[in-house]
Amino acid sequence: MNKSLLLKSTLALALTAPLLAQAESNVATNAAANAGGAGASARLNVSITIPRFISLQVGTTGTNNVDTVSFVLNETQATTGGAVNATSGSPVTVALRSNVGSVDLEASGGNLSDGTNNIPLTDLSVTTTGDLAHPAFGGSLPVAPNVGTAVINRSGTWAYTYNHNTSRAAGTYTATVTYTASAP
Repeated sequence: MNKSLLLKSTLALALTAPLLAQAESNVATNAAANAGGAGASARLNVSITIPRFISLQVGTTGTNNVDTVSFVLNETQATTGGAVNATSGSPVTVALRSNVGSVDLEASGGNLSDGTNNIPLTDLSVTTTGDLAHPAFGGSLPVAPNVGTAVINRSGTWAYTYNHNTSRAAGTYTATVTYTASAP
């Protein structure tokens, strides 16, 4: 192909390209352009895409922050039993935000253990402040939208208590509780 012809073809395509992607336009003339006339109009399509999301925070804000709620019993608490408030890490800040409608909130995990000795998670109780209730350990709780028909924006704090009603061997008992928010 001739270089001159290629250059002319490329130039012609470049000059006509704006004509291929023109916005809608209209010209008003005569009566339509006069005061009180219909005027000129043009249309524009607008599109907004909002992705589905579920956001759950339990504890300190940030990715991979895993807080620890600790109970250190004194001698009296260890021998007499009863409700023991956490000595550190409680209450924890919680927030659930979503735009998918109702969400199931689940709390799962194994028993707290120190070698072969165990304390069931159900020996913990949680007091809620705010509008995000704590699910039962090993169970789930439906959370309904509180902003319109599909948006959840709930937050608060969860304060943990250990119900020390059974004699336990000395040790440091640990477990990880996993909270999961999912669309049913």
